[in-house]
Amino acid sequence: MKPNPRRLAITVIAVTVFVAASGSAAYAYWRAGGAGAGSGLTGTTTALTLSTGAVASGLYPGTSVTVSVTATNPNTAPIHFSSLALDTAQGTGGFAVDAGHAGCTLTALSFTTQTNSGAGWTVPKRVGSTNGSLPISLPSSLALGTGAANACQGATFTAFLKAAS
Repeated sequence: MKPNPRRLAITVIAVTVFVAASGSAAYAYWRAGGAGAGSGLTGTTTALTLSTGAVASGLYPGTSVTVSVTATNPNTAPIHFSSLALDTAQGTGGFAVDAGHAGCTLTALSFTTQTNSGAGWTVPKRVGSTNGSLPISLPSSLALGTGAANACQGATFTAFLKAAS
């Protein structure tokens, strides 16, 4: 059977038109430009809270002990902070002593700012209705100088700390 030249010409023209149209559409798709504007709202971050620093027992003049604190995060994203320092705006210069040792002056106490070896700390996010929580232990961070008064013997101390970014 001999090919029909008219049918062949129509097929070639149809294929050529289809390829040209497809190429033009693809070219227009990739070359298309546009502009626009968008907007969104950001949430607000609630400050994390720190428990009052609990001082380990065994503190006596010329030594240092561990301070333990818990950071609590009420946000839906983790919060990172780089250091824990004494909050001198609370207590007496950042410290408190139990009521039974009112004669103990707190000037012999000192706290060394902590950075977790430069890594800081990341407090996990809130999950459901449970706030994220991170217990932190700060070894050898609280010291009692050798000039501490005798009235400080057996005292329970509190260290008030603040987190900084």
